[in-house]
Amino acid sequence: MRLGFDLRPFLREETGVGNYLRNLLFHLAEIDRTNEYFLFSSSWKDRFPKEKVPPFERLEFRDFRLPVRILNSLWQKRRRPSLDFFFRTGLDLTHSATPLILPTRGRKVITVHDIFFMDFPNQAGEEAGKVFFRLAAASFRDADGIVTSSTFTSVELVSRFALDEKKLRIIPPGLDRRFLEDVPAAELRETGERFNLPPSFLLFVGAQEPRKNLVRLVEALKIVHLHGVQIPLVLVGPEGEDSEAIRAKAEKLGIGPWIMTTGYLQERDIRNTYRLATAFVLPSLCEGFGMPLVEAMASGVPVAASQGSAIPEVCRDAAVYFQPENPESMAEKVVSVLEDEGLRKRLIARGKERARDFSWKKTAEETLAFYESVMQGS
Repeated sequence: MRLGFDLRPFLREETGVGNYLRNLLFHLAEIDRTNEYFLFSSSWKDRFPKEKVPPFERLEFRDFRLPVRILNSLWQKRRRPSLDFFFRTGLDLTHSATPLILPTRGRKVITVHDIFFMDFPNQAGEEAGKVFFRLAAASFRDADGIVTSSTFTSVELVSRFALDEKKLRIIPPGLDRRFLEDVPAAELRETGERFNLPPSFLLFVGAQEPRKNLVRLVEALKIVHLHGVQIPLVLVGPEGEDSEAIRAKAEKLGIGPWIMTTGYLQERDIRNTYRLATAFVLPSLCEGFGMPLVEAMASGVPVAASQGSAIPEVCRDAAVYFQPENPESMAEKVVSVLEDEGLRKRLIARGKERARDFSWKKTAEETLAFYESVMQGS
């Protein structure tokens, strides 16, 4: 097969989609010696780093000086030029790491990581949200195959868009095995000192967006303090639409100094920050998977998370669950994780075991098998 990919999701800072695509491609390069890979990137000012190009044995890579916005606009409005044009050959299949198909004459596969854009369509702005929803709906219809990260996302897509479930394949992402490795105490201490992390803290990893429900987490933190448990909250990840509301709520409740933000962290620093945390909290209203859950479990951090969407599917019995709309429920579960030593030990043991179920090698193998299935029309 001649397989095409757009590398731009991990051209710059790697967030969820970029990490997914990078890990998938590098692990495909380890297991696939047969198929040809055609990799594409474009930017007006940034060139794609050579060290980021996956080392496929049969590889053609093109990096064009084309403005991202112009190319995306052409693809969205006219579905031209096709990737086949850039490589001067017909591609058998292209795989987009986003819900939007790539223009090509061959078979089209997309990955749908979550469905938040359906329930939070205005997160990127009202007009942009409407456009993305329309484009995604068309991609769901036109794609020959759809990879989803969870059963929850798969069921939602089938029910909301009347899709044929036969063209969907549930393939969870893998875990970076470095999260399972031991970290020297001196390295952890250096990370803690560099970011001025407190000796004990609750941890959240992700963007400060409405669907992450962080304003209610701040309310829950105040209740935790009223229970006599004085612990700070560390937010790791980029600021977003809810950042100002989070700060305002914290100041109103008198706990502003108890909330710390680090911004975007490099991979090693994130791994070490998990290890230093007392507990991990994910209060999201909607998650299609929730990779920080797996990273926290692998790091030996007890997890308290929302009861809903794909979260229980990911953690199973390795987390305690609360009602995300109820700060009292959230606070109760957080306090139990902090004060019940037996519960903490059980969650840590179960979490480490559960995290080992997620392997990028397995993800790559299942994805490659799905390509073959799509090519065969089955």
